[in-house]
Amino acid sequence: MSALSAFFPTRRPTSSMAQERTDLLSDLRFALEIMPGSRKYVFTPTARAEILTKLYVSFMGQYPHMFLPSGVSQVPPHMLLSEYQVSVSYSGAGKEDPLTPGRPCSHIFKKGESCYRCKDCALDDSCVLCTRCFHATDHASHNVSFFIAQQSGGCCDCGDEEAWRRSIQCPHHPPAGPGDPQDTTPRLIVKPLTNDLPPAPNYAFRVPAPPDLKDSMRRTIGFALDFMLDTLDYSPDEPSVPANEADLRLQPSADPMMKDQYCVVLWNDDKHSHDEVVRLLCDMTGRSVEDARVVERRMEENGREVVDMNSNVVRLLEMAQAIGQIDLGVTIRRAYDTFCEQVVGVIIEWLLDLTRSRLVTDTLVIREALAAELLSPRKRDSFTKHLTPPTALNLDGEIVNPTRVDTLLLYHTRLWKRPRLSLKEVYASVISVNRAHKLAIAGHFANIYHRVIDAYLLVDREAETSIKYFALQLFTVPSVSGHIARNHKLVSRLLAIITSFFTNRIVDKRIIYSSTPSASTPTVPTAGSTSSAVTPNPTPTGPIDVDSFPFKSKRFMPVFSDLRYLAHTSQVQALIASSPVYLNQFATTCRLFMCLNPNKRAIKTHVEYETDAWISVFNVTLSLSRVIKVYGEAFGGKGKGESEGSAELVGAIGTVVHHILMVCTLAEDRLDRTKFRAPAFHRIDFGGQQYNTVDFDVGEGWVSFHHALHWLLAELCKHVGLLSEEKLRMIGVPDGLRGVFMKGASEQAILTVIDFPLRVLAMIAQIRTGLWVRNGFAIRGQLLHYRDYMLRELCYDQDLYLLQTALVVLPPDLVIVSILDRFGLLAYFSGDLISTSYEGAQLGSMVEEVFYVLTTILNEPANAGGMSMDKAIRREIVHALAMGPCSFSDLVKRVAERLVDDVAFEGCLRQVAIFRAPEGPTETGLYELRDEAYEEVDPFFYHYTRNRREEVDTVLRNRIKKRTGQKEWEIVLEPKGFGVTEGPFKDLPNVWEREALVQVVFFAVWNVLVVTDASSSPAGGAGSAPPSAEAILDQALHLVMLGLVERPRGFSVLAARKRWTGNGGEKTLVEALWILGEHEKYVKLFKARSDWILDKMERVADVRDDVRRVRGWVEGSSMDGGAGGVGSAGAGGGVGGAAASGGKRQAGMDKDALRKKAAKKRQDAIMQQMKAQQASFASMFAEGVGDDSDSDTAGGGDGDESMEDATGTEKEEEVASFGTCIVCQEDLTWSRNGAAGGGKIFGALGLIQPSRLIRRHPDAQNGHLNEVFGAPLSMDRASPSNNVTGLNGTVFPPPQADILDARATSPNFEGFPSNYTRFGLHGSVCSHMMHLDCFQVYSVSIRQRHRAQATRNHPECIPRKEYICPLCKSLGNVILPVTHPDIKTQLNPIPFPDWIRAAGIHILKSKPDPLLESLQFRNGTGEFVFWSAQDPGYASAIKKTNDKDKIDALDGAKMLDTVMVVSKSVSQQTRHLRDRLEPDTTERGVGIYLPEELVGYTIAAMEVAQRGVGVDASSTASSGTLMVDTLSESQTRMIRGLLSCLTRLVGLQFKSRPDEGRDAVRQAIIKRLLPEWSRTSLTSFSYPLLLRDPFTILVETAAVAPEMLRHVLVLTYYACLARTVIGLVYILNKSRSHNTTQVPHRAHEDIFGDVRMFFMSVVRHSPVFEHTATLTFETFGEARIEKLLYAFTLPFLRRAAILCRAILPDSFPTPTFDSSDVCEYNRLMTMLGIPPLSDLPHQDTLQNALSGWCAHYGNSHASSQLNCGVLLDYPAVYRLARLPLVLDSLFNRQDKALMCLNCNLFPTDAAVCLVCGVTVCLQSNCCLDEDYNNRGECNMHTRECGGTIGIYYCVKRCSVLYLNSGSGTFTPSPYLDAHGEVDLSMSRRGRRQFLHHSRWEVIRKTWLSHGIPSMVARKLESSLDSGGWETL
Repeated sequence: MSALSAFFPTRRPTSSMAQERTDLLSDLRFALEIMPGSRKYVFTPTARAEILTKLYVSFMGQYPHMFLPSGVSQVPPHMLLSEYQVSVSYSGAGKEDPLTPGRPCSHIFKKGESCYRCKDCALDDSCVLCTRCFHATDHASHNVSFFIAQQSGGCCDCGDEEAWRRSIQCPHHPPAGPGDPQDTTPRLIVKPLTNDLPPAPNYAFRVPAPPDLKDSMRRTIGFALDFMLDTLDYSPDEPSVPANEADLRLQPSADPMMKDQYCVVLWNDDKHSHDEVVRLLCDMTGRSVEDARVVERRMEENGREVVDMNSNVVRLLEMAQAIGQIDLGVTIRRAYDTFCEQVVGVIIEWLLDLTRSRLVTDTLVIREALAAELLSPRKRDSFTKHLTPPTALNLDGEIVNPTRVDTLLLYHTRLWKRPRLSLKEVYASVISVNRAHKLAIAGHFANIYHRVIDAYLLVDREAETSIKYFALQLFTVPSVSGHIARNHKLVSRLLAIITSFFTNRIVDKRIIYSSTPSASTPTVPTAGSTSSAVTPNPTPTGPIDVDSFPFKSKRFMPVFSDLRYLAHTSQVQALIASSPVYLNQFATTCRLFMCLNPNKRAIKTHVEYETDAWISVFNVTLSLSRVIKVYGEAFGGKGKGESEGSAELVGAIGTVVHHILMVCTLAEDRLDRTKFRAPAFHRIDFGGQQYNTVDFDVGEGWVSFHHALHWLLAELCKHVGLLSEEKLRMIGVPDGLRGVFMKGASEQAILTVIDFPLRVLAMIAQIRTGLWVRNGFAIRGQLLHYRDYMLRELCYDQDLYLLQTALVVLPPDLVIVSILDRFGLLAYFSGDLISTSYEGAQLGSMVEEVFYVLTTILNEPANAGGMSMDKAIRREIVHALAMGPCSFSDLVKRVAERLVDDVAFEGCLRQVAIFRAPEGPTETGLYELRDEAYEEVDPFFYHYTRNRREEVDTVLRNRIKKRTGQKEWEIVLEPKGFGVTEGPFKDLPNVWEREALVQVVFFAVWNVLVVTDASSSPAGGAGSAPPSAEAILDQALHLVMLGLVERPRGFSVLAARKRWTGNGGEKTLVEALWILGEHEKYVKLFKARSDWILDKMERVADVRDDVRRVRGWVEGSSMDGGAGGVGSAGAGGGVGGAAASGGKRQAGMDKDALRKKAAKKRQDAIMQQMKAQQASFASMFAEGVGDDSDSDTAGGGDGDESMEDATGTEKEEEVASFGTCIVCQEDLTWSRNGAAGGGKIFGALGLIQPSRLIRRHPDAQNGHLNEVFGAPLSMDRASPSNNVTGLNGTVFPPPQADILDARATSPNFEGFPSNYTRFGLHGSVCSHMMHLDCFQVYSVSIRQRHRAQATRNHPECIPRKEYICPLCKSLGNVILPVTHPDIKTQLNPIPFPDWIRAAGIHILKSKPDPLLESLQFRNGTGEFVFWSAQDPGYASAIKKTNDKDKIDALDGAKMLDTVMVVSKSVSQQTRHLRDRLEPDTTERGVGIYLPEELVGYTIAAMEVAQRGVGVDASSTASSGTLMVDTLSESQTRMIRGLLSCLTRLVGLQFKSRPDEGRDAVRQAIIKRLLPEWSRTSLTSFSYPLLLRDPFTILVETAAVAPEMLRHVLVLTYYACLARTVIGLVYILNKSRSHNTTQVPHRAHEDIFGDVRMFFMSVVRHSPVFEHTATLTFETFGEARIEKLLYAFTLPFLRRAAILCRAILPDSFPTPTFDSSDVCEYNRLMTMLGIPPLSDLPHQDTLQNALSGWCAHYGNSHASSQLNCGVLLDYPAVYRLARLPLVLDSLFNRQDKALMCLNCNLFPTDAAVCLVCGVTVCLQSNCCLDEDYNNRGECNMHTRECGGTIGIYYCVKRCSVLYLNSGSGTFTPSPYLDAHGEVDLSMSRRGRRQFLHHSRWEVIRKTWLSHGIPSMVARKLESSLDSGGWETL
């Protein structure tokens, strides 16, 4: 290739031959020319290193010493310059940038880095802080959000004055002082900028660079950029595959030889799973799975990967086409072009590295050189111009003087993931140089923005990495947005883009603009252009198809967001307000979306096909409505004079009204004329007046929800401060707001304008009523969206406000009549109940809806009064919380989105509400309204639904009832007045003096009364209320009360004197109200309010007499016009009767008194009847109750009471009940003689599981030793030192959490090392019991379920003998025998010395027992082979069981067998985890030793779980309550069940003996304990006793000889003391004294006495060991040794107490202590009857025993026959790994805490093991266990750490993962945000999250209680998963 290439002219830009010289750049050019062929088109790491070397050499020229340390001439191969500079700390590289006043931080965020957003400080949501700047500034009590950068490219805005509301006072980035260099670039740019940018002025670390160095830098960068552009000219815009071989060969290529060598390139996407791609690679390319995974991983990391390369075109085409069929991105191109594209990837990597590098101390000069080349024109020679391929972009006709950056931005779609992200980071680095660079790059981005949008909307496969999102960093900066809007007309072009896109003007994946000169794209001005460019105007004349692609596209929303960001900045807001063209263009765009997707009511038949197009339309119009909000805010007059702002606003209103009329009157061809017609008017009569209003029937016409122009008009009208009469008069507009509207429109025109939102309101009312039910779910969905709390402010509230505005602009009566006409209720409110189109309940519901509208427009002051944002937020919060306390998430769902996003929201929330922090593990934080805020609550708040209004009304009444003692129906809630005293709406309350409104209220009341009385029976009595009657009356009375508050005189006169003709004659509103108050049906509900209204009216002098006459105050007077009643058939008790009687006020009071008297009489009769029934019951059953009580006592309920009743006489048989079987529900009874009382044996459901919970104390780790020194004296008392999280559980969020987290430096989160754990079996029960027969039947049903649901991931595993408890769904695998506490066995009363002596004599007298000796281990440990899990003798003993044995014995053997089968199975798999000496597999006694590793381990785990758990001493009479007093009955029953299994195992070996071998085993235990027997030739106990766990011997004793427990307790306790001394020597010998906690003095002399003497007496038998122990004792001192003895032996006492209490509860009661301050050690010693060590000098027998044990150990140690090391159990409170108190601290750690040790990478999705603190990869492809069904690293690590169980905190998912034997489940995170809520995956609001004490404790207790298997099983049981539990 290198030889042949000379025949072909190069396509690279070169200098003329005369000027060309052999320099470094020529060398670079030549290397890149020949590299593809010379390397046979195979791109390798060596090729990358060569390219980088050539680039660096050419870039540095003759000055490498300015980039590299002295003596180094070039960057080491395979390294980047910035990496090397950091590694050698060159000129401060790798350290924080030096302080430069006036320069922003501009730290570029890398992927996975944390960033912070403070809403209180930031100007908008795009302003963020890096970790360093955030923690350096004060944001206490601010609304702070925390995010993880998903991509690189964003930058920190600290120090940027345009980003913050206030100075954040960052010490690292202070503002420039008077003497500091200033950035002189103006913020207001009035003309396009040039491309020649000066260096950044405000940088104090400049280094003079030689001119030729600058030249070489720029020439190299320029060449690299041109090479990139030349290569990308030939690249396709999107992955595609040629149809055939001919098309493939015709592809444009830069290969001068056009060699037939092709590459298939696979592109990454988010559609296909990893496994799917791996299988595809294996099938298509023949790779192995391992190789395919490597390729797939590289493809995901880089964005694409070459999967095959050869010259077999046919095969490559088939492969590419097969891949393309599954929509996976694939290209097939010449290998030369592919190689060059890979070179481009390296060049982009190099450019990014340059932005991170420095020239000595100058970090800006390189970026400035890069910016200069980006802003320079692309260089081409004469030859390459003619070789330009058709795929190359040509911008010459679109923009003036295109530069490299213009083309590079548009070539972004031709790149793949990694170069895309790198280029975005390069751009971010360039714009951070200074403001001029930012403005320049923004100008060029604006130039080609339309082409960027083309690619984003129509071409780009990887939208998430699109360069379009670079707009967010530019459009939100006020100076930049002003520049590009003013000088590049970007707002107009954006509107043109939206218009053309949604009118589907798309040709060849380009959006076409009709008004552009080239008919293809907008022309925009650029730097240096002087001619005025043509800017397209958006025209909405094209047809709109809501089912077309643009509406279904999901990508349009960011385009609206860009427009919103752009229009929201201050400079653009000023442009919009001052230049009418901006509003005109926007209104024209809004016309496009007017009346979209109209609906027509389906009356007779159901809609056949319900389209979902409404969803797309709503998405579009709601995005537009947010822009409308911003546009409307621009006319608020901010920063302008009063007259100027008003004039702009008036002009804007006129413009929008004009556009609305153009659409609504069909003046233009926008609306579908088959559905819409021009507005027509008709005359209607109402209240004796005629009104001319729009003729339209909502039930028959087409109505749309979408009226963008109306929403814009409503926004403009909200600036009431600029629309007052005074300000309008100043600009020549008379008659206030009415004059503004009437200036260019008639009354009918304004009626037409408001009619469209009125139609929407009427349609909504009909939908809610059920009239549109045949339109299906789609119409209901539209309604829910339109009225949604978060969105209604953008649409529904706008409609209501326009109606409210109409009351001011038009005659109020006309507006009211138009509302009634549109709602179809004119006849109803004229008294005609027959002529209505609504039936039954529909009528009442429609009346209710119209009253809601009237109440809102008459009394809603927020927009009409120009309510400030703070007050509006406060009002919304108060009304949202008035219904009761709620969480923050629920609160924000009740409040408009804009208000929630406002900076003042949370501050206002704190003012009006009290935060109740979550306390329990399942609670969330709640906000409760403060008492004083209830005064602001209005039950008729317009955002309340009817149900919520009633809820709030009840809440308020209950509060008043509680305060005053009034009854609920007597309480009247006075309405809140309108309260608007200035502005255009100040006269709105005048509507209350209009007859039309009073008529509406009258007929609302009167019609309900008429219908009620019409339904009454002839026999008398009240009739039934019509539908919605109470709601209608409630709203009508509220309106009356509002009228009296607003206009008491005018409203009262109309109410008292104006008569309305209806059913029953003429009545006034006052008469109707009085009748309502006296009506039997409504008196209780409305009398109080009726009286309040009439009382208010009596205070009006003009109508006082009229009201009093109606109320009957004038003696003997009758009401005029009242004789007729309601109707001729009216009952006497009805409306007519009440009126015709001329009843006086006294008559009404008499009726009330009679009613109360009758009610009292009925109540007395009921009470008398109840009293008689009680007396009868007592006389019949009094004697029987006493008998039952006696029989219960005699029947053996409680054991102690039974013995007292028996007066010392022992019963022959006592039967105890254990409840019922949970399967058959039969009683479970047990007798003292061991038989089942009911004849059927039963057991407790239990689980025996392998465990690695118990921890050994690590040696050589002082941190754990210090925890022991700091351990509390009493583990059963709550104290701060017992707090396992370091949190104050009562304070949330935790105070000073950031400071505490900053001190945490542990590399593994202080996790406990997994290699210091002890393996064993843990037993647990779920407290439920079952017959053995039922258990066997249930087991069969489980197997049947597994067969029936073969594909399900079942909660239990049959091969492991597992099952699920039918009741509580706990996991189980055994059924344990159930026994009652032993109350017969008494402890041996002989004193300890005498017992020892008698035991020895008894042993001497006994004969040798060969059988027993054969059943003991041959290694001399004294253990018994029959207690081993794998003992082959068990199977043979079971087989010898003959048919003569009792049935219950056989059944008991079956329960034992469940334990043995599970234990044996686990034992066979875990030999490598056990440290105990075991016989060979061919001998007896192989496997887990059950007394130690099952029973002892279970008790030890129970004790560990209780550490640090406070016992309430006040719960019992004794002040010395112990930990054992808190044990549950099921726990002690389980211990007895396990011990009975051990006893049965003994009996199986000694069947022929009457005592079943208990005496023989008892003697063997005594021999093991007595040293004179341990070391004689008569026994084989060669193994020192001190190398065995003394507690195991105690367990053995409890199983066979519980009567000698107390004496064995003493021996084993002292053995534990001696063993602890030996273990401490091993621990302390590897620890450093100066790093451990100091103990000032001894504190337990009463317990331990002379510690030194005891310590030395234990070790004195081995000289070497004695020497080591002496040094240890001298180093640590007696006080610390005593503390350690206390701590390490306390667990033995706690475990012994559990065992003794479970076996002999009566023999080991809780003693009473004089003081509650007695330490736990002393209390346990007293309970167990153990003499303290201080009393040892008086205990000769114990001294002899200790001496013998120690001598045996010492001799063994001296002879080195055995491994004499002693490992002690960890004695402190068990803790999980310490997660940081603040979640974001987890991401901010700079150490390797979050690095996976398996792959040595920082996982994309990390999980932290909460047991040992190790970080692993979560569900990733890098760490898979191929031997375990390709399971992930969590499962791999679980086997090494927790055995079968694992607990992981999933960092990014914010959840906890529990694993158990291959299954698992996810649970909520222990972190809560500041509002006390869980934020899964940090997806809700990104708030900072804090560790919650109670939730963390639940995780810890679940782990300590071995509850993980059951938790996982319950989760799996509750769901039928189809994709594995990982998908749950």
